[in-house]
Amino acid sequence: MKKSLGVVAGVVVVAGVAWVGASWYTGKRVEAVVRQSVDDGNAKLQALLPNAKIKIAVNALERHVFSSDIQYSLVIEGVTVEKDKPVQDVAFLLHDHVEHGPFPLARLKTGALAPVMATSAFELVNNDTVKPWFDLTKGVAPFSGNATIHYSRDVDGNLTLQPVKVQHDDADLDFSGMTLQVATTYATKAAKVSGNMDSVSLDIKDAEQPGKVQVSGLALNSDMHQGQAGLQVGTNQLAVKQISIVHGTDPTILLNNYTQNAELIEGAGGMSARVMYDVGMLNVGSQDIAGLRLGFGARNLASDAVKTLVELYGNVFSRTLKQKPGDDPEQAFDLPPEERQKAIAAGKALLAGNPTFFIDPILVRNAKGESRFNLTLDLGDPGSTDQPVDQMVTKLLRKLDAKVVVSTPMVTSIVAQQLQQQGKLDAATAQRQAEATTQALAQMAVATGYLSKDGDNVVGTLGYADKVVDLNGKKMPLEEFAMMVAGMAMGMHPDEGMDEEDPDAPDADEGDDAEDAAKPGAGAVVVPPPARAK
Repeated sequence: MKKSLGVVAGVVVVAGVAWVGASWYTGKRVEAVVRQSVDDGNAKLQALLPNAKIKIAVNALERHVFSSDIQYSLVIEGVTVEKDKPVQDVAFLLHDHVEHGPFPLARLKTGALAPVMATSAFELVNNDTVKPWFDLTKGVAPFSGNATIHYSRDVDGNLTLQPVKVQHDDADLDFSGMTLQVATTYATKAAKVSGNMDSVSLDIKDAEQPGKVQVSGLALNSDMHQGQAGLQVGTNQLAVKQISIVHGTDPTILLNNYTQNAELIEGAGGMSARVMYDVGMLNVGSQDIAGLRLGFGARNLASDAVKTLVELYGNVFSRTLKQKPGDDPEQAFDLPPEERQKAIAAGKALLAGNPTFFIDPILVRNAKGESRFNLTLDLGDPGSTDQPVDQMVTKLLRKLDAKVVVSTPMVTSIVAQQLQQQGKLDAATAQRQAEATTQALAQMAVATGYLSKDGDNVVGTLGYADKVVDLNGKKMPLEEFAMMVAGMAMGMHPDEGMDEEDPDAPDADEGDDAEDAAKPGAGAVVVPPPARAK
């Protein structure tokens, strides 16, 4: 029995010594990882914001057997905090309590038994820079979080922003707080972020023009990784249940089920980007008006050129950080000669890759129908500037496709709703007036010959390739289309550029001219519509 107890005691002692040794060794490794991560962070900041005086540092590190306490700082030099006062350095401090692996106590308490390098519990430290923020949260750290650092140097954890209420004579701010979940993968330089916020509202207390903006039910998701060109590629998504806008006595505007999606992809043909904004339903004055969508993007973007443009924008942003109150913001966009040459070279590289830019779609929809507009532009390298302009344009614009579809029932319903709200008309009267207005507009549009009627829709198509324009199915040389557009412009401004006549000057043909002027349509520039396709 005594022998058995001795064996057990020996095992416990050995295990304890092993745990202490492992924790001590892990603590040394954690310190090395921390300092390397800070160096990596500074390198990324310098790459993103060249010449900006921003630096991350380890101010203090106390390493114990089972834990370490670290204080980080983020210092921004030369910031104008108050107008007409000297610039000063702004410092943000972060305290981090790290428990060493392989079995940090914080994880054992939650039943997580898998070995890890360390766990981290961090929070913002109160100082002169953030004291007003701490005052609003009644001394609670406005920003805090927890993280687990794995032996692969992957990190996962969460961040918390505390609720804040600000009350001033001119405005009130109410922020519900926010939580974020973060996971990073060291090998692929990938990062995933998701988060939620209940609400944030800004109440403008103006006697003449009061207003309020409230955002409710926000959720975000981001999945990014480093691409071959060193840029972050992936997807970003934002969803908001409702955005409410109140301005004075105007009807309340609600944007219900708003979403925003952005995607950046890198492939063999270069980079592709796409952004989509969507409003599930626009509601004005308690009436549903329409759903809205806007999408645009680009394909075949030369990765190196995009990287150069991103770096140049970083330079511009760095210059804005150094500006003082009262400085012209546009001065930051005045590129020095070296940067200007880089921008021109990047632009040429983009065009040499034959990029495509598109709007797909601009869309308005409701229960009565759907209207949309699509546009695709294929561009190319225009070549040297010593060639004729028409040749450069032909090389630059390789192809164009555009289409517009307008639903007359949809337009009628929207016009009727506006007439009811603004004109205080009953539903039947508003509907009759809306139908008459929409029908008249549709007839005018079709009469130009540039649009056509297709059932309940008014439709127009425009295509271009190889110096040939296709307008609603009718093909014509580019020169003919250009003359048509110029003629239409002259028809809209028939008197532009004409000298005024002296009313007292004699006119030998006054009688004949007076007779001709009396004829209908005399003096107007008439632009014939294009012939319709058979």
